Amino acid sequence: MARMLLIAASAAAILSSATATAAVLVVRSSGPSAGAYPPGKALPDDHVLKLKPSDTVILLDSRGTRTVQGPGSFSVSASAAPAAAVRTAGTSARRVRLGAVRGTATRSVWQADLGRSGNVCVANPADLGLWRADSSAEASVTLTDAGSGNKADVKFAPGQSIAPWPAGLPATSGTKVNVTGLSAPTTLTLRVLTPLPTGLEGMAQGLIRANCEAQLDVLIDTFSAHSEG
Repeated sequence: MARMLLIAASAAAILSSATATAAVLVVRSSGPSAGAYPPGKALPDDHVLKLKPSDTVILLDSRGTRTVQGPGSFSVSASAAPAAAVRTAGTSARRVRLGAVRGTATRSVWQADLGRSGNVCVANPADLGLWRADSSAEASVTLTDAGSGNKADVKFAPGQSIAPWPAGLPATSGTKVNVTGLSAPTTLTLRVLTPLPTGLEGMAQGLIRANCEAQLDVLIDTFSAHSEG
């Protein structure tokens, strides 16, 4: 019995240690070594990236994002990485949850980009919003549930880039929504995240697994372009 308890305790310690050290997440990669560093791959703090020419890897952890470009060998730790090869921006959990400031509007990860077809991750349906890139003129956008045919019109005033998700269209997983009224029609596919992601790395992992590319771009941009010291 004592031997079984010792084995169980050892296994738990190993698992806990592995979880604690896998603190850096790959969120983007391109180039010859991209297959070795796919988005969503967790790396321990002491891992060394061995990159070839044309390789680019974007890393994320609680301290911010770091863009690493080859060729060369680079520590994934922000403090150990060569300054010339790594760009770091620290961002608090609260700032990321709210989104990056764009002029007078706040862009959130949980806003659907109306001009870009693809998956839209939903953490809390009550927080789901809409965003348009060009807010120079007023616009009337129609959202149509591809399954039920239900429609909802959303009005944007000049200078307005953000609007709430229409209450008439339930934000359920798998729903396809056709968007018309902007420069080109798009289709959004809703993906409700369950369980809810926790922490910055958990949020990024959720977006990667659900293939919510537009929102992952917002998350990366928030980290890399806006520093809170």
